[in-house]
Amino acid sequence: MKRLLEFSRLSTILLLTALVVPAELAGEGDGAVLVAEPSPGDRGVVLTAIQGEEIDEIPLTYLGVQKDLIGPGYDVHLVQLEGPIADRIGVAAGMSGSPVYFDGKLLGALAYRFGVLPGEPVAGVTPIQDILRADRGRGGAPAATPSLVAPIGTPVQLSGLAGPVRDWVAPQFEELGFVLVAGGGADEATGEPPELRPGSPVGVELVRGDMSIAATGTVTYVDGETVYAFGHPFLGSGAVEMPMVSVAVVHTLADLAGSVKMTRVGDEVGSILEDRLTAVVGRSGRQARMIPLEVAVDGADYGSQTFHFEVARSTTLSPLLAAVAVANALSANVGHGQEATMLSSGTIRIKGLPELPVEIAATSGSGSDPAIGVAVMLQTMLGSLWVNPFADVELESVELSVRVDPNVRRYRVEQLQYDRGPLRPGETLTVSCVLRRFRGGTVTRSFDLELPEDLAPDAKLSLAVGPPEHVDRALGQPLARRLRSAGDINSVIGVLADIRASHRLTAVLYEQAQGVVSRGVEYPDLPPSAQRLLSARARTDKTSVIRAADVARGEVELDGPIEGGVVVRLQVNSDLEPRNGERDR
Repeated sequence: MKRLLEFSRLSTILLLTALVVPAELAGEGDGAVLVAEPSPGDRGVVLTAIQGEEIDEIPLTYLGVQKDLIGPGYDVHLVQLEGPIADRIGVAAGMSGSPVYFDGKLLGALAYRFGVLPGEPVAGVTPIQDILRADRGRGGAPAATPSLVAPIGTPVQLSGLAGPVRDWVAPQFEELGFVLVAGGGADEATGEPPELRPGSPVGVELVRGDMSIAATGTVTYVDGETVYAFGHPFLGSGAVEMPMVSVAVVHTLADLAGSVKMTRVGDEVGSILEDRLTAVVGRSGRQARMIPLEVAVDGADYGSQTFHFEVARSTTLSPLLAAVAVANALSANVGHGQEATMLSSGTIRIKGLPELPVEIAATSGSGSDPAIGVAVMLQTMLGSLWVNPFADVELESVELSVRVDPNVRRYRVEQLQYDRGPLRPGETLTVSCVLRRFRGGTVTRSFDLELPEDLAPDAKLSLAVGPPEHVDRALGQPLARRLRSAGDINSVIGVLADIRASHRLTAVLYEQAQGVVSRGVEYPDLPPSAQRLLSARARTDKTSVIRAADVARGEVELDGPIEGGVVVRLQVNSDLEPRNGERDR
């Protein structure tokens, strides 16, 4: 006989034992557990923490079973919660995983809610048999369920989140089934992690350091070092590695639109290793690796300051979590409601792969928030790494340095000034770009573009001037073509490394060409035979044809982002001879 659960409340003692009765057992070996087989009308209890560390018993009545509700072969039991706690809070976010018992036998985990604003606290219970199978790597993201059935919300506690950042991130978290809750940060480690028991709150730590983000669920069952919780997917990511932490329930807020547990994060007690259709599975005593994130900020309200974070490793969440941490650090530094310009540079370090440089420029204006602009670009780059189809990436660190100017520095390309006569091969074309400042006058920046000596006679050239994204569009978006055609992870990193920030005024002379982009590499000027050979592969791989090639390129850095751009056509005439080494004016 093995003791699985023992607790007391109001002189009530519930004791579960694993007996060798095959018809009533789930699991194997040490994981054996007595399984309840209730009939409609039977009375049972659900264990969950409503406030503090005490585990409450909420009475309930068994209603029946819904077959195949979350997928073929995955049934859900229906129960109705009763009593004063249920009358006050109903089925609250954070109850996911709360164990349901009938006559001392375990039915499963409270996991699903029904309706939008239900008039009665009816919930769905994931069978314990399916929960125990989650440890064996079965199942992933949930199947499509009826519109009025959804996993019980997962509270995500955020500490010190700036208002604009919260408004930006809230819809993204809500799409993932999370309920955002303001929090007071994590407790200091006590050195003696509390014991996790069925009904105990348990957390998944997503960000720690200079801000804290953690999600809360409830423990369903504990088998030695193995902890089963939630009763539904956290994200449905399969094999994962995220810190499992203890949680204290500060208060369960009753709300007609959806009650929610307000929690405080405690000690790290293990690692979440499986995120499956029917449960989240953790191991006690294991430490999860996280991604170090450093944001050094200089300027604005607080002078120079460095923020330190650690971000959980997750294909779905890591890019978003890093972006939230960066946006919050920058918003805190600038102050709410202030105008600012931010120029960022940094490095993403990846185990066994080349370092990826990061360059981002953003400014206020037209309702935009520069802190969020920097964060979104970082999120996009990290997302491209995580979802690449070639290899798993192990991020070693992310470092970002941000210069903050407490003014709006923004420019718009207004006109070009250049010699409009025919060009000669080998000449230098001087181009002056006039830009208008935001709320100010104009500035002029110039480029000297060298034409090759071997430029074809009567070549027709185009000149594109503007921020890098404008020039890229004029050239037929070679960066996007290279990314789509990438043949390995190194090609992906190479493309991302070539992305330039919008504060770099760029001028490119280019000509029509017959080339291709293949496996992340641009071949702009190929002999006809090679061009035909590579173009023939376009039907079977990601090769695409390009029709522009750089002739000359120049770049000037400004102190803020640039908008707009100009494209003009030029002509080469090799029959003209320069006078005294200069063009006629």
